[in-house]
Amino acid sequence: MWTPTHFPAAMRSLNPTTRAKAIELANQLLVQGRIDKQQAVHDSVAEARRWAREASHVSDKAFSTAQHSAL
Repeated sequence: MWTPTHFPAAMRSLNPTTRAKAIELANQLLVQGRIDKQQAVHDSVAEARRWAREASHVSDKAFSTAQHSAL
């Protein structure tokens, strides 16, 4: 199991929030036992990046809506 202080090098470039999500996802995949560590890391990094983009998009949309409401 990986932690915020012990994680694969492939997650090093992720920002801390995205890395935490990737660690969570990778650990879940490993517990399920369907794939090996390398594939778990690859899949979790890709999914965490998608998650971060979507979260950013939702946040941007909410900010834009709030700005229009304030006008």
